[in-house]
Amino acid sequence: KAVGRKTVAVITDMSQPLGKAIGNRLEILEAIEILKGNGREDISHFICELAQIMLGLADVEKTIEEIRQHLENGQALAKFEEMVAAQGGDLEDLYRPVKVAHVVEIPAQETGVISALPAMEFGLYAMRLGAGRAVKSDDLDYETGIVFEKKVGDSVQKGEIVAKVYTNGKISSELVTEFQKYVKINDGVQSLREIIEIIS
Repeated sequence: KAVGRKTVAVITDMSQPLGKAIGNRLEILEAIEILKGNGREDISHFICELAQIMLGLADVEKTIEEIRQHLENGQALAKFEEMVAAQGGDLEDLYRPVKVAHVVEIPAQETGVISALPAMEFGLYAMRLGAGRAVKSDDLDYETGIVFEKKVGDSVQKGEIVAKVYTNGKISSELVTEFQKYVKINDGVQSLREIIEIIS
């Protein structure tokens, strides 16, 4: 604001990751699916809300429905591909599946409704797989991470797959148990707002 720029801060609910994926390539693949119009309704609507806010900062007024059309008609994906190509990116590599040695399915420990998937804990968990750095000198494994099959508010049966862990290292039973400990399940209906507050 001090230099005459419009600014907005969006405070979001971090009781779960905003999307389904944690990890470099996994998040890119999820973003592509959203740009194809194939994303979960909650994250797709949230992204349209963010786009509406950003357009408003540029004095462009669009409805959520108008913005969503760009996801559904392929224009958003085409623009993304154009941006990648303009920076020398490899579109063929962009679309390839993730390459890891192991995909570990994480089952629910009980029947109920997902009440929390704390983003901080799962972010740190993914970092230990190599998806992030604890210190600057750490190497990144761009393929590793987590994909959630269930999100907050979803019903789940005991033994049903809640998430898949993508890793190039072996996952011990202790790490599976640790993951399950972070998945909060109760028997009540859960409601969630991705955007808690907009500060302008």
